Amino acid sequence: MLVLFAVSFTLNAQFKVNGEIQGYANQSIMVRIFNGPSDKLINRLTTDTKGKFSVKIPEKYSGLVRLTTSSGTAAIDILSDNENVSFTTKYENNTFSDLTFSEGKTAIGFQKYQSYEGFNDLKLNVFPMIKSLYSKEDKFYQAVMEEEERISKLNPVTDLPLLKYYIQTNDLANAQVDGKPAAEIHKTKILGKLMTDNTYLEGSGLMSKLVLDYLRYSVVGATSQEEINSIVEKEIDDLLAKTDLETPRGQNVLSSVFLVLPQEQFASLLEKYYAKANALTCEITDELKASLTAHNTIIPGNQVPNIIFKEPVKGFKSLYDVKADKKIVIFWASWCPACQDEMPFVKEYYRNFKQSGGEIVSISLDFDDAAFKEATKDFEWINYTELMHWDTQGIVEFGVTSTPTLFLLDKDNKLIKKSNHISELVEL
Repeated sequence: MLVLFAVSFTLNAQFKVNGEIQGYANQSIMVRIFNGPSDKLINRLTTDTKGKFSVKIPEKYSGLVRLTTSSGTAAIDILSDNENVSFTTKYENNTFSDLTFSEGKTAIGFQKYQSYEGFNDLKLNVFPMIKSLYSKEDKFYQAVMEEEERISKLNPVTDLPLLKYYIQTNDLANAQVDGKPAAEIHKTKILGKLMTDNTYLEGSGLMSKLVLDYLRYSVVGATSQEEINSIVEKEIDDLLAKTDLETPRGQNVLSSVFLVLPQEQFASLLEKYYAKANALTCEITDELKASLTAHNTIIPGNQVPNIIFKEPVKGFKSLYDVKADKKIVIFWASWCPACQDEMPFVKEYYRNFKQSGGEIVSISLDFDDAAFKEATKDFEWINYTELMHWDTQGIVEFGVTSTPTLFLLDKDNKLIKKSNHISELVEL
C-alpha cells in the first residue's frame, strides 16, 4: 500500500521554479506553460527585495516554462521534464543576461544546447564572411579559425529524453525545404509526429509551427488561390481524421489551424471548421473553447462574454452590470500609438453618446499603473485595467489581436458591430 502511494505521488508530482533576478526587485513575473499550440498564463507573481521568487507549476508538466516581464519585452525559456529548476540572471536594458542554472538537468542541458546553436550559427553563417575580408596570415583570421575549432569541439548534452525530443522537433520545424519531393518527405515526418508523439509535443511550443509547415508543404507547386484553398481543405480534413477531432490531440491540431490560417484568405474555409468544432459533443480543450468563444463573439447578434472587474469601477462590478441603451467596449493601451490617435475622437463622441443613453467601457492593456492613470485622468467613461498587458481578461474571449478594437453592443450585450475606429460606429 505504501509503495502504491509513493508511485502515485511521483506520477502526480509538481515542480518548482526558483529564480533570482538581479536588478529586478519588487517587479512582476508572468509564468506561462504550453498545453497545445500556444502558451497560457498560469501565475503572476512579484519578486522580493532581492529579485527572488519561487513558483510551483500546478500540474505534472514536461515542456517549456516561459517567464516574461509584465510588458512582455523580455523572456526566459526554461525546458523542464517535471524537474525542480533554480537559476540566477541579471535584468538590464529591458533584457535578461548571464543566465545560470544550478538545478534542473534538462534546463541546464537546454541552455547548453541554445548556446551551442548560437555559436554554431556564427561558425556556419558569419565566420565565412569575416574570413573573406582577411588573408590567412592575419592574426584575426587565425583567431577566427581557432574559434571555429573550439566550437566544433563543443558537445551539448542531448541524451536527456525531453531535450532530445525538443532538438529533433525544433530541427524539423526549422528545416530549409526546397522543392516538392523534399516537401513531401517533411510532410510525412510532421504527420507522424502529430499522430503518434506523446504530450512532449504539446509542451514544446512547436505544434502550431509544425501544422503551418504541413499545410505550406502541401501547396508547393500550386498556382492559384483556388487551388491552394482546395488543397488546404483536403489536407486539414485528412489531418483531423488521422488525429481524431474528438481527442485532445485532434483538437490541438484544429486550434493550430485557427492560429495559422489568415482570416482574410481563408474566411469561408475557417467557417467550416468552426462549425465542426461547435458541433462537437465531447469534452473539448480549453484552447479550442477559447477559439470558439472568440469566433462566436464577433458574430453580430450574439451576446458577448461578460468581463468581471477584479475591483468595482465607479460602482460597477462587471461589463454586464453597466446598463445602457448601447455600449461601446474599447480595448486599448496608453503605450499604443494608434490608441493615442483614436482616443481624442472617442472623447469628442462620448458626451452626445452618453446623453442619448449610451456608455463606454474601456479595457486597458496597460502594465504600468502610473501610465494608465495619467492617460485616463480626463476620460469620463468607465476605465478598467488589470495591468496584465495581453493577458488582460477579455482579450482571448473577444478575439482581440490589435489595439484599439471597439465593440458596439445593444442593451442586452449583443454585438452590433466590431471596428477599429469610433468613426465606423458613429453612423450606427
